[in-house]
Amino acid sequence: MIFKKYTIYCISFAFLALTAAPCFAADGEQPLMRFSVAVSRGADGTLILSGTDCAVLERQAAALADWRGRLHEGAASPDACRCEADSCSLRIASAAPEFVSLMHGVKAGRWGPNCWNTALVSNKVLSAPSFTSPAEMTFWMRSPLCRQLRAGELPRPGDIIALRDQAGEEVHGFVYLTGELAFSKNYLTAAAPYALQSPEEVYKEFPVLEECRKRGASAAGCPAYADYFRCSPLEDYLQSAQVPPDKDYPGAAAAVSAAEGAISGLVLHWKTNPEIQSGAAEILAAQEKVLLPLREMARNRSGLLWRALELRADSLLHQLSLI
Repeated sequence: MIFKKYTIYCISFAFLALTAAPCFAADGEQPLMRFSVAVSRGADGTLILSGTDCAVLERQAAALADWRGRLHEGAASPDACRCEADSCSLRIASAAPEFVSLMHGVKAGRWGPNCWNTALVSNKVLSAPSFTSPAEMTFWMRSPLCRQLRAGELPRPGDIIALRDQAGEEVHGFVYLTGELAFSKNYLTAAAPYALQSPEEVYKEFPVLEECRKRGASAAGCPAYADYFRCSPLEDYLQSAQVPPDKDYPGAAAAVSAAEGAISGLVLHWKTNPEIQSGAAEILAAQEKVLLPLREMARNRSGLLWRALELRADSLLHQLSLI
């Protein structure tokens, strides 16, 4: 079954239960002293970083601001770090990218939105939370929108770390920020929140040996390894593409985007909007009716954008089966 094929990914990694080194530093080849950074929300919903060292908190805020800038979301101006006794805090409302600020701590109403989707949406390759297949993740990592970092090349905030098994199959994906902070949705279940968390929290769920986490690691000698990618928003690619899409593409893309938005709203707000639940069957049937012929159309066309559309439609159809 397709369901079983897809849902084993980003759910269970017990077969790779290795010992993860506690002091791996993704931003360098040598282990670093580990600092604990907690993330919470204030009474007004603002994201707050907490820890014992303002310099560490300011480094996280600077990383988030750097990523925000690469996403063309405007200048960031985090508040000043404040300390009382041994506890320091820093509000990062204007530093974090919009998707991170909106989604940290949020749980979807239904199964579906997963690690790969989170990494792609937060980098504006995809536009809305939903299920993303491993094939779609691999496609984007190999596309002109993304490039793999070279061995020894330092990652930047916002880079995607793709965890893969010995066969090169996708297992998990998350967003690197610093040695202390990452952004991930670790499972596709409704109980798994979107979260700013330490890389070690991710690696506890999806263990990878320390030497297999470095840029340039490969399947040789690694039951699982990390590949690093730097991706640009899809809109950037569309504006700079040398070959414009054919005349049918804009309409097809708009239809898939509309279906994606409707399905994402259904998944995210299932528990908070009773009207969604009462009208779910009709909505699901309507979206399936839209997506099936669009997937077939895309499958019979050539080119990167049509292949992307086919995979997006396929992932959305799978998302419908999870509701």
